[in-house]
Amino acid sequence: MERGKILVVSWTVYPATTGSSVIVDNIADSFSKSEMVMLGEAKDHKKDTSQRNGVQIYYINPNVSLKGRGQKYLRWIKFRKLTQRITEIVEKEKCTKILAIFPDEFYMYAAYSVSKRLNIPFYTWFHNTYLDNRKGPLKWLAKRLQPGFFHHAKTNFVMSDGMLKFYTEKYPDISFKTLVHGFKIPNVVYEPFNSNSVSKHFLFSGGLNESCREATVRLLKTIIKKPDYHVHLSTGTPRSVFEHYGIKGANVHYEGFVDFEMFLGRFPKYDIMLLPHGFDGERTEVEYKTIFPTRTIPLLYSNRPILAHSPKNVFLTDFLRKNDCAEIVNDKDEDEIHAAISRLLTDEKLRARLIKNAIKVSKMFDIDEVSKQLRETVFRNV
Repeated sequence: MERGKILVVSWTVYPATTGSSVIVDNIADSFSKSEMVMLGEAKDHKKDTSQRNGVQIYYINPNVSLKGRGQKYLRWIKFRKLTQRITEIVEKEKCTKILAIFPDEFYMYAAYSVSKRLNIPFYTWFHNTYLDNRKGPLKWLAKRLQPGFFHHAKTNFVMSDGMLKFYTEKYPDISFKTLVHGFKIPNVVYEPFNSNSVSKHFLFSGGLNESCREATVRLLKTIIKKPDYHVHLSTGTPRSVFEHYGIKGANVHYEGFVDFEMFLGRFPKYDIMLLPHGFDGERTEVEYKTIFPTRTIPLLYSNRPILAHSPKNVFLTDFLRKNDCAEIVNDKDEDEIHAAISRLLTDEKLRARLIKNAIKVSKMFDIDEVSKQLRETVFRNV
């Protein structure tokens, strides 16, 4: 008996470069065209469709804006257009399951609505918390939508054990399951290194957003006070944003967003990998406690030590400490940051232990294992 095909509905998909799109893209690379098809948003993509490893990706742009503003709310005018598009794809591709990706309720609600109308099994994958991280009008909306998503889904996937713990304690009658962010994890063998250069090079990767902004600015500004410390910014966030926060100078090197393979190939030129996690900001306390930055995973197998600037009592800090795979600074203290850097640069045994442990724990994010878990859950009743 054929298992059918999954339709993945996601706000961002290839060729977008957000964390969620990278994760969804990795999933596409691990499924065949007979198992999966995707729908997502691509504002500037010229084609209606593309493919990843044979998996068909359909595009839609439902946004409405007035002089570049209001898109978050005005796009609901085209909600029906989105549900019609999802329905067309389900019928054309003979999809028998729908997997909706959050962090976007607009796309998840459309997928949920089509699932209910066509009586197709529905699954969710939350990359962030929803209701517990909303404010204002969107919180009002979340109070009405989240219970429907949770109860209708056969399984609600969450991206970390931190989110799993939070949700299972708060919503004990709902089915949740951890499905971590998957990557193609290379077979890395630990290689000791000692930087003989007077200059030391630090890598910041990922976006500068509310999940890490204030910690990132504090960490980078502390580092660049020393002329021999060079910060490399491998990010899609514009250079001007960093300059606005004072991250500029001769020892700041903006590299922009680069292809993932090129990004990995640059690892050997750095001495320390930076992993900042927000202490506070515009997101809710729950979100700071449960998020697990996607940027963490390639750093684990970088063969370089990780310096994490992360508060106490959050999942990321607990994860790093439990697996002893990063040097952690829990305080907003420049002296503590410099002391941690000194330890990583001078203590060879410490570096070796952290790097070896990081390589070992990176295996839990292997995309083959993540895809296997998804297949077993979604296709288990076929």
